[in-house]
Amino acid sequence: MQRQLQTIAAFILFISGYVQADIAVLVHGYHSSGNGWRYNGITQTLGLNGWNDAGFYNPQGNFNYFGKALSDSGKHLVTAELPSESPVEIQATLLTQYLSDIHARFPEQKIHLVAHSAGGIITRLSLVNSYSQGEKYNVVQLITIATPHLGSPIAKIIEKASNTPIGFIAPLIGADEINRAEILYKQLSPEDKNHFLFWLNRQPHPAMKYTSVIRGDGSIMKGDWLVPSGSQNMAFVPAIGMNAHTVTTPGDHNLKFADGFILQKLLP
Repeated sequence: MQRQLQTIAAFILFISGYVQADIAVLVHGYHSSGNGWRYNGITQTLGLNGWNDAGFYNPQGNFNYFGKALSDSGKHLVTAELPSESPVEIQATLLTQYLSDIHARFPEQKIHLVAHSAGGIITRLSLVNSYSQGEKYNVVQLITIATPHLGSPIAKIIEKASNTPIGFIAPLIGADEINRAEILYKQLSPEDKNHFLFWLNRQPHPAMKYTSVIRGDGSIMKGDWLVPSGSQNMAFVPAIGMNAHTVTTPGDHNLKFADGFILQKLLP
């Protein structure tokens, strides 16, 4: 009888872990990498809340394991490596491949997407494209941090500069990314008609939980001077609107250690 009870208890624990299994995919922004989440202590902070840092996807579509491997139970996080200077469509296609691989191997896992800056736009395009094809990949949540959902005035200035003599001088002063990322800058510019963001913000998005982490300090010295706080709010995206929740936090545009504690509260 005791052995039977132990077997039943073990089975219940297994089923409980299986049902509550979660994978968080962390998506970096422009001029960054997946390790940005580690350098800032965010993955370590989430680790205190039971999230296992399982590894990362590289642009070749291969998954590189760290310590404890992904499994059908528990809470795991992975980072996505993307070519951050490439147009949004290229990066979104890679991210979709990563999500498809996770879903194929762990179809019961709930996927939580966390994206910083331009990564939020890339993630939304991936979701929109998948949704239009009838695929959701069991994504249940999107959290964006300092993402220019309505565009960035700075991106527009840089994009315009690439078509001036500055664009010719840039490679000589080590700023040739101005030319390499010209399309991306244009896509991240403030939305208007016939513009990428105008189109994206009006496409059907899958039903899930949307949360915008907004840098609320508008000062030039301490705040986010790259993306206005209003642009970071998914509630202002017509296709999402009031379905979005917001969390306001002080600070500049970059990821920071404190973001880990915010994510602890937003993730299961």
